[in-house]
Amino acid sequence: MGIEEIGKPGFRYRTDFNRSKPDLIEAFKGLMDHTGCLTGNVGDCLGRAAAMNSRIKGLSQGMKLVGPALTVKVPPIDNLMIHKALTLVKPGDVMVIDGGGDHSWALLGFLMVSTALKLGLAGMIVDGCIRDAAEIRTSGFPIFAAGLNPNGPLKEGPGEINFSIQCGGQIVHSGDIIVADDDGVVVVPQAHVTPGADVAEDIKAFVKTRLAAHEYPREVEFVTELPMTATGKIMRRELKQLEMQRQAKKT
Repeated sequence: MGIEEIGKPGFRYRTDFNRSKPDLIEAFKGLMDHTGCLTGNVGDCLGRAAAMNSRIKGLSQGMKLVGPALTVKVPPIDNLMIHKALTLVKPGDVMVIDGGGDHSWALLGFLMVSTALKLGLAGMIVDGCIRDAAEIRTSGFPIFAAGLNPNGPLKEGPGEINFSIQCGGQIVHSGDIIVADDDGVVVVPQAHVTPGADVAEDIKAFVKTRLAAHEYPREVEFVTELPMTATGKIMRRELKQLEMQRQAKKT
């Protein structure tokens, strides 16, 4: 059965979205385990402009999150469409909620988190406030939000699910890969991750090169040939700039 679109602009939802292959998501998770803190490296590979605003923070230190984005847009005082979104999630999804960054009400609390846990949701990103912080911390559920507020929301709508949103200053499309850790949240556009691209190896190469570049004043051999993935193109340009700067210091 195909993806259906139900409702009208402003109050609508799509029943599903196209997800990246599981092995690609697992590659990012493997990198998270390998590096311990992945967002900085991924963000650098995306032109240093893929991170959400720093107001979006993990509720607890050490929270980590990787998965495809299921997007939700709601008014700052209403969570009806978040409830609806919980009926559409698949295990491993990351719910990304555009609540306008408002700090006057909480969009969700532990009751919704407990449901998310049962459904296998990987975590949530909320550009707005949440509540029941102590219970959520105890549950260990990864959630990144703009703040805390005990005021509860209404459940009247409108809102949208699985359409493009803005969260923490970044445009997020359903299916984009979300990477989050203690440093913040990075959005990897699904369009940048082509089938067959070894993203994990590209990022590992970037980290290795970046570390080597900080071994001055010793001579450093910079890599000049990289796979021509989107990440590789960015890397090549940055390395050429570093090489030019190094040569300029010698003259």
